[in-house]
Amino acid sequence: MIKLLCFLKRNADLSRDEFHQHWANVHGPLFANSPALKQYIARYEQNPRLTADYRRDPKDANFEQQGYDGVSAIWYHSMDAFKAMIDDPYYQQHVVPDEDYLLDRASQAWLLADTANTIVDKPNARTEATAKLLCILRRNSALSRDAFHQHWLEHHGGLFQTVDNLNKDIMAYDQNPRHIDDYTLAPERCYDGVTEQWFESIERFFQSLSEPEQKTLVEPDVAYMLDPAGTHFIMSELPRVIIQ
Repeated sequence: MIKLLCFLKRNADLSRDEFHQHWANVHGPLFANSPALKQYIARYEQNPRLTADYRRDPKDANFEQQGYDGVSAIWYHSMDAFKAMIDDPYYQQHVVPDEDYLLDRASQAWLLADTANTIVDKPNARTEATAKLLCILRRNSALSRDAFHQHWLEHHGGLFQTVDNLNKDIMAYDQNPRHIDDYTLAPERCYDGVTEQWFESIERFFQSLSEPEQKTLVEPDVAYMLDPAGTHFIMSELPRVIIQ
């Protein structure tokens, strides 16, 4: 199983509401109503950006703000299934033109991920949360691919497991490392993983950033392992399930 995670920016000709309505009511059903595409897909979720997050000052979290409107998450049965879907005539004839209408393709950021590593998973977290952080990561160029992935999982993830003030506000936390075959498939896409974290609310997320351990432990670690110019996040609603 592989997982596509794609950070989407809407076509500049569309308003925010037009984008979200079309993504949910037109684009999603192109997949849900197509036996041709469903044969390749195990699950498809849309993560729409929270209205409150559009008001965020990009300086609030020290990450460059790229204006993403949502994140698609699609699980494929295999890498071959992903490639076959892209070549499928239905996809080329129906989905590609709709993506051209809906999206600013040049601004998309995406990768194909391996099986997620679950760092935190509290009871009922994924159904009771109302806000979800999705953050696409580019490693510090001083780190090798293997060194980054080991550090991200064992040290960075470990902080949120063992430090009470970092753990208490997160309801669930998954790390989605980029699949090794995707590095070969598209080396020009210089991303290394996607973080997903679930919170009780967007307010609780921003409150969590004020914990002293964020300054003393998390921020220095982020500076060590990430390229901030290639690291972007949104806060989304809980996902809208298109195929399950």
